[in-house]
Amino acid sequence: MAADMTGASRYSVAERIDRLPMTREVWRIMLLAGLAWLIESYDIGIIGNVLPSLTHQYALSTVMTGWLVIASTLGIVVAVIPSGWIADHIGRKRVLVVGTAWYAVFSLLCGFAPNVEALVALRFIAGFGMGAVFPIPYAMAAEYMPRRMRGAMTGVLDSFLSAGYFLAPLLAFLLIPSLSLSLGWRALFWIGGAPLLYVPALIRWMPESARWRQSRGEMREADRLVRSLETAIERRTGRPLPEPAPAEPVVVSPRRAPVSLLFRGPFLARTVMMWIAFPCVLFVFYAVQTYTPTVLVKEGYALGSAFLMTALIVVVSIPGKYLEAYLVERYGRKATIISFTVIAALSAALFGYTHSMATALIFGMLLSFFGIGVDPAIKIYGAEQYPTYVRETGIGFIEGIGRLLGGALAPFIMAFVLDSQGAPATYLFVAAVALVGAAAVGFLGTETRGQSIEHVKAVSAVAALHLQPSPEPLSA
Repeated sequence: MAADMTGASRYSVAERIDRLPMTREVWRIMLLAGLAWLIESYDIGIIGNVLPSLTHQYALSTVMTGWLVIASTLGIVVAVIPSGWIADHIGRKRVLVVGTAWYAVFSLLCGFAPNVEALVALRFIAGFGMGAVFPIPYAMAAEYMPRRMRGAMTGVLDSFLSAGYFLAPLLAFLLIPSLSLSLGWRALFWIGGAPLLYVPALIRWMPESARWRQSRGEMREADRLVRSLETAIERRTGRPLPEPAPAEPVVVSPRRAPVSLLFRGPFLARTVMMWIAFPCVLFVFYAVQTYTPTVLVKEGYALGSAFLMTALIVVVSIPGKYLEAYLVERYGRKATIISFTVIAALSAALFGYTHSMATALIFGMLLSFFGIGVDPAIKIYGAEQYPTYVRETGIGFIEGIGRLLGGALAPFIMAFVLDSQGAPATYLFVAAVALVGAAAVGFLGTETRGQSIEHVKAVSAVAALHLQPSPEPLSA
């Protein structure tokens, strides 16, 4: 082991990470990232499940319903772009820790809101923390996973999101019918404060991104982070790690990359493609997660039945993401995103015309399986569009535009379509938006499966920054 370790500094972080096996040490990083998404997704999933109670208690207008639905998403939009830029300059871990604590505190406070207006304001402020956290887990997956497992692991990570989304209607089914009208929805928000207990675990066990350290020129710290993994893995397996394979040079940029870089040279087409595709694909998730209980109640189902059906519809997105995790590495990002999204669009159109519990469950589950199951593919695809030194900035803009258009504007419009036109027109709207997203990936996207995470024409980007790519040894 000693010989291997003394020679390891001849290689870049990317080369050394790409030869790591999936051991406890790597899984621990991914588990911490996944738990961050699970607890955040529960918080996001709350609103769709408290909406029927709030509508009954406060006689909500269509406009107020729309504001409640999009309040936290607007907060995410406000925060996600600057948070991505900040994460590229102060690190992934710090943003993850602060963001998690932030939204946990404000979710807890939502349970004490004296009226709907205060609840909207608190949800908006809580969204700042959600926006800070959202891009971090799949950036960490992109930066700590070997390239052969990068897409698949994002699918596994994203299943934690579905677990949180499933937990919200399940707890609503258990708590809201058994508590008073006001206490039931408040209890769901109080549970949303639980992530405060998770923050110390992040501080203690989540490492900073070694790739990010290297991209900032912090060679010794990057070497220490990777070396600790290598040493622990070799000690556990009792044999040396294989010799790293050559990788593309890493851009070392101690300077701040300008935001305008996202719109230059090789990045412009990628940015435009993701700004169209991500909002359209993301909207399918919001349509399922936020409006399913309300639609089912409007169709005449009892409140408890609506929650239970929503839980069943959402939970099938977990195996959908596991199937995506296999297909995205077998057949590629583009084929998986396009096929899943097209099937989801057809399912949405059929869901709008269902009138029985059996068909509603079948088409709702298909919509969730493919429409939410595709999310990890589009997320890792976005993370792979940019190199490390500008990745979180790029992801931040993708998330910001996605949440603004697909998570706020489209759901706000959906509230009016549902109120005036009913379920059939509403879900035809969902289907049409999804097809636009599939078309953007089909016509504008390029395949990234199996490529180095630094594959995106780093030399052209560096020329724009007047920097030089540097495969410097980590011992420098």
